[in-house]
Amino acid sequence: MKDASQFERLFMGAGEAAGPGAGGAPPVVRSESPVRRGAGIRDAVIGLAVRAVLIVQMWSWSRANAAAVEDPLSWRAWVTPAEGLQSAAQIWTQGHVDAGFAAFLLLTVATLASLSLAAGFLTRLTGIAVFLGALWHMLFILPEAFTSTVAYLALGLYLILRGAGPVSLDWALARLARLA
Repeated sequence: MKDASQFERLFMGAGEAAGPGAGGAPPVVRSESPVRRGAGIRDAVIGLAVRAVLIVQMWSWSRANAAAVEDPLSWRAWVTPAEGLQSAAQIWTQGHVDAGFAAFLLLTVATLASLSLAAGFLTRLTGIAVFLGALWHMLFILPEAFTSTVAYLALGLYLILRGAGPVSLDWALARLARLA
């Protein structure tokens, strides 16, 4: 009898897994869905922080280098470069590209990238733009300031590799695409 009680103690509730007559209740199957990679709270916080840093930097840079916006409903008013940015673009492109076009393109990319990051839409493409812009700045524009530019290289690389995180349109669209 002592063996029977020890047997019952060891295998009570194990159901058919312990053999016939081992216990009355079937085994409890726990269906814990694994947490998807990149779906945790830590990823959400880091993704929001990286995007917030880049949004503030890019939006403030684009507003500081744009002409004054007189008509807020006109898209051209937001991407018209200031005189100083055109002069700087002339030096940066070394005369190979029209300075007005280069300044317009830089201002447009910075403005659209900051809006894209705010929505969390196309963040990997924005990460590529940030990475390449920081690399260009580090190699050709101000090489002696490479230590501060490395931080933007890292932020761009993070967005390229990890994306915006679970609090973004990219994440929601990826989940909807998997349902179809």
